[in-house]
Amino acid sequence: MDFPYNPFNDLINEAFGFREARRPPGRLPRGVEGFDRHSNRMLVTGTLPHTGVKTTLPLLREDEIPLMGKPYFQWSPVPIYPQTSVPFQEDILATVGRFSVTRPCHVDLLLARIWQGRTPMSNGRWKAKKLDNWRYYKCSYEYMVQIVKAFQWLNHPEVMRLMWGHLNTVADKLDQFQRAINARRTRMNVEEKVDLKALWLQFTTSVFESMVSRTHNWVHDRFMDLAKSAQASYNAAVQERGSAASYDEAVALGECHVDLLRVLERADYSIMISLSGFKTFAASPSDSKIVGSLSPLPYRQGQRDELKKAMPYPVAARIVDDLDGARKDAEAMNASLNESFEMYTKIRQQLRGERTEIAREHWINIIHSRTKWSLDHGGPQDQQWGFVAYLITRTPTQEQWEAFFSKLLGDLSQNGDGVEGFAEVKDRMALQFIDSGSSGIPHDDIEAAKQWFRNSPNMRRRNWKEDFLVIDTECFNSYMYPSPSPSPLPPTPPGPTNDTIPSHGDFGGFLKLIDIAVYPPGHVAETAPGYKHELKVLGSLVFEDLYPLLNAFIKPKELWVEAMLHPQQVYVGYSTETQAKGWEVVWKTRGVMCGALAKWVARSSAQR
Repeated sequence: MDFPYNPFNDLINEAFGFREARRPPGRLPRGVEGFDRHSNRMLVTGTLPHTGVKTTLPLLREDEIPLMGKPYFQWSPVPIYPQTSVPFQEDILATVGRFSVTRPCHVDLLLARIWQGRTPMSNGRWKAKKLDNWRYYKCSYEYMVQIVKAFQWLNHPEVMRLMWGHLNTVADKLDQFQRAINARRTRMNVEEKVDLKALWLQFTTSVFESMVSRTHNWVHDRFMDLAKSAQASYNAAVQERGSAASYDEAVALGECHVDLLRVLERADYSIMISLSGFKTFAASPSDSKIVGSLSPLPYRQGQRDELKKAMPYPVAARIVDDLDGARKDAEAMNASLNESFEMYTKIRQQLRGERTEIAREHWINIIHSRTKWSLDHGGPQDQQWGFVAYLITRTPTQEQWEAFFSKLLGDLSQNGDGVEGFAEVKDRMALQFIDSGSSGIPHDDIEAAKQWFRNSPNMRRRNWKEDFLVIDTECFNSYMYPSPSPSPLPPTPPGPTNDTIPSHGDFGGFLKLIDIAVYPPGHVAETAPGYKHELKVLGSLVFEDLYPLLNAFIKPKELWVEAMLHPQQVYVGYSTETQAKGWEVVWKTRGVMCGALAKWVARSSAQR
C-alpha cells in the first residue's frame, strides 16, 4: 500500500517506516553557490546585474578563459603557492563548501530569490494567490514580514562576519589568479592588466544593489497597491452609504493601513547591506545610502524613529483624541491617510535616497549572454531555452492531448508577469516535447525516461541539461480532471468567513521535474526525507521560478522541502508559516486515517 510521505504523523511513520520530516542542517544561504559561479561569467562578460551595462574595467580575454580550469603550474609564469597544482575554478568552488552558517528554514528559499536579485513574487503569482485583494492583507502582510526578516537575518553581525569572510576569501583567490594572468600578459607583451579584486568589489556591490533595490521597490509597490485599493474601497462605501454608515469600513481600512505601513517602515531600514567588511571597500561621501558604509541595523532603526518624530502630522494631531469621530468622517479619514503617505515618502527619501530602478533580472542576462556566445561561435539559430519534457502516459486520445496542451500552454503563458526583462526572452521559452511512443519509453516509466534523457542527443542547445520534465498519468489528470482542494484546510490567505476556497492559486495542473543527480548514501534521508528524486511543480511556475532557481545551482531536492508540506506535495513557490500550518492540518488528519487503516490491516492479517 503506497501512501504519500506524511511529515507529521507518528502513526503512519511507524506503520510504513517513514522518517520524521526535518529541514536540512544549516549551511550557506541558498544562492551563494550560484553567486560565486556566475561571478566567473562576470570576469568575461563584465555585465553588472543592477544596471545591465558593461563595466569599464579590463576583463579576461577569450584565450584566458580556459586557464580557469587548468592547474597554475601548467600555464602561470610565476608560482602561485599553495595552489600551484589546483585550477582557479576548482579552488573557488571549494570555498563554497567551507562557508557554513545556520539560517532560519522558513526563509531559506526566499533568500535564494533575494540573493539572485529576483523579484520576491511575480505580479501574476501575487494576483493568482489573491494577495492583491486588500481584504486578504494579513497574508500579504506575512509575506512582506518574511522578506524583512530575511534581510534582518542577513544584517545580523555574525552572519555579516561569516559572509564577508567568505567573499574576502574569494577576493584572495582572485588576487592569486590575477597575478598569474598579469604575469602571463607581461610575457606576451600585453600592456593592459586586470584588477580582478576591483572587478569582484564592483560585481558584489552591483549584486547587493540589485538585491536591495528590487526587493524594497517590490515591497513598497505592493504596499501602495494594497493601501490605495483599500482607500478606494472605503470611498466607494462612503459614496454608497455615507460616512457614518461606513464606520466598519473605516475601521478595517485603518487596521490595514497601520499594519502594512508598520512593515514598510521596517523595510526602509532593514533592506540594506553594508560593504564595510569588504577588504578593498573604502567609504566615500558619494556612497549609496542602501549599500555601502552603513550603521548597524539597530542604529538605522533609531535614525528612522528620529526622522519620524521630527515630521509634522497636523491632521493626526487633530483627530487623535476622537478616533471614533474621525472614522465617521470621510474627509478626516482621507486627509489622515494622505498625510501618512506624504510623510512616509519624505522619511524614506531622507533615509534611503531616491528610488533606483533595476535592470532585467540577472538570470535573464545569463540567457542573453549564453545565446550571444552560442551564435557568435556558430551555434544553431534555434536558441530556445527551457526543458525537455517526456510525454510518458499512453492512455490519452489525440483529442484529449489537444485539450491538455491547451490548458498547459495557458498556464505556461502566465509565466513572467512583472519579472523585469522576461518579455525579452518569453518568445524563446519552450518545452521540447518527446513522445514516449517514438522514444520507446514504456507507459509511465520514469526510470526508462531517465535512461533516455542521459543517452539521447535530441536536446536543444539551450535546454536545461541537469534535470528534465515528464508528463505522466498523474500530471495529465491534474490538468484534465483537477481534484478539489483537500479538506479540512483553513482558508489561506485568511478571508471572509464565507470564503470556502482553502488556498488561492496553490492547486492546479502540475508537471514532474525528474532529478537524475546521484547523492551520497543517506544524504536524501538526512536532508530531504520522503524525496523520491521527482518534484511536482505548478505549471505556472516552470519558467519564472523553477528555471532561475535551478540556474542558481539549487537542486530539486532542496525545493522538495517546500513541496512536501503541500496537501498534494506540489511545489507552489514560497509559502508562509501560517499557510504551512494550514497544510499541516491536512497531513495530521491523513496521518490519523492512514494510521487507523494500517492498524486495521495488521489486525486483519493476524486473524487470517
